[in-house]
Amino acid sequence: MRARLYLHIGLWCALFAVFLTLSVPVVGPALAENKVGPTETNRSIDAYLRALTGIERGSEKLPDTFQRLGKGGLLVIFVRDENAQSEFLGMMIAYVSWPREVRVIKVATPTVEKELADIESDSVAGLVFCSMNPPSWLGKRVRLGSSIVLVPVAQAAP
Repeated sequence: MRARLYLHIGLWCALFAVFLTLSVPVVGPALAENKVGPTETNRSIDAYLRALTGIERGSEKLPDTFQRLGKGGLLVIFVRDENAQSEFLGMMIAYVSWPREVRVIKVATPTVEKELADIESDSVAGLVFCSMNPPSWLGKRVRLGSSIVLVPVAQAAP
């Protein structure tokens, strides 16, 4: 009976030694480089926005910009259909603009004239164009990086 106990303890000690032998080369350098610790919020979104548009700390800057549009109103995001980068950028803009209501519209044609005609401007706070140019007749434009253009929509007074 004692032999089984010693064998059991010896087996677990051997498995623990194998675990340490295999994990120390991986964990040791990470600890030495101080890569273990709390993660930054929205780090991946910031990396994507920096790569796609050149915006540093976009997860902080974009929500601040959208809050200046006012508390209410819809944010309409235009993306190019069949363009994965434009669609991905539009979805990230929708994510960082939370809790504002958003509508993502995929545009198949080079112009957005038809889609703009279908929008009720009373409920819209702003228009965002991802990897596409807004029509020249639209008012004030705010460039939010190399691929994003925001067009604030003036709210009619009640």
